[in-house]
Amino acid sequence: MKKHIQNSPGLSPRAKKIIKNVLLLLLGLFIGAFLSVPFFWMFYCAFKESTKDIYIMPPSMPNLFNFTNFKEFLTDTPFLNQLKNTIIVVSTSMFLSIGATIFVAYGFARFNGRGKKIFFGLLLSTMMLPWVVTMVPAYILFANLGMVENEVFPWMPLVIPCIGGSAYNIFLLKQFIEGIPKELDEAAKIDGCGSFRILFKILLPNCLPILATIVIFSFIGTWGDYIGPSIYLTNPDNYTLALGIQYLKNQSAAGVMNWPLVMAGCAIYSIPIIIIFATCQKAYVRGAIGSAIK
Repeated sequence: MKKHIQNSPGLSPRAKKIIKNVLLLLLGLFIGAFLSVPFFWMFYCAFKESTKDIYIMPPSMPNLFNFTNFKEFLTDTPFLNQLKNTIIVVSTSMFLSIGATIFVAYGFARFNGRGKKIFFGLLLSTMMLPWVVTMVPAYILFANLGMVENEVFPWMPLVIPCIGGSAYNIFLLKQFIEGIPKELDEAAKIDGCGSFRILFKILLPNCLPILATIVIFSFIGTWGDYIGPSIYLTNPDNYTLALGIQYLKNQSAAGVMNWPLVMAGCAIYSIPIIIIFATCQKAYVRGAIGSAIK
């Protein structure tokens, strides 16, 4: 009997692998569905006709062809002006931040100098400093310099800090560049390439995955920033979308929050983030994993 049990066939390695993959898939679907509940609730509320319809129990399916709230948000609110302000802030911030990140990471990865490790350590230490610590000193500094609600460029306090780049993005890009063989640089130097040409012709084309990751981080961080605009912007004409959606409650009649309108605005506000992440997802994963390995 004992000999028969030992000789009985069990699950093959292929079957074990299939079962493992199925279990991981089910676990991933469960976690994804759980994390997506607020997202689907946002769209659920956006298609409702009024706030009281949201609280009806049991919940009923909304009319998916009811675009009244979306139309009202696009036409009855200063959406276009706030979108323009947001695009100005996002594009300027990303240009300055990503440009600085590229040059600083290139310098740390490829050039040697006295105190290089010390300066890089100081750069990384800024990641450990909570932003709330610098919030008040930064406001006082910008206010004394006349940058708060500046007539020429009122979003200056939101853009100026991006000139130095992001410490986290610099770290990611530096690690990725260091994984590229230096022999490519040396071969380019023999052909007469300078440092800038090596950066733009050789290194950056090989850094596209991590650059896509940095672009996603920079865009989401700037597009979704609410604290910064709420501190530095007081004129409604200069509001960004993140700040404008928050102040929709001031337009509610009789002090009742029009949640379907707010949720419609949030849904429209989230569309660019969904599009960018969906189109750059593969590059984002390759860049994040590649930088961590290197």
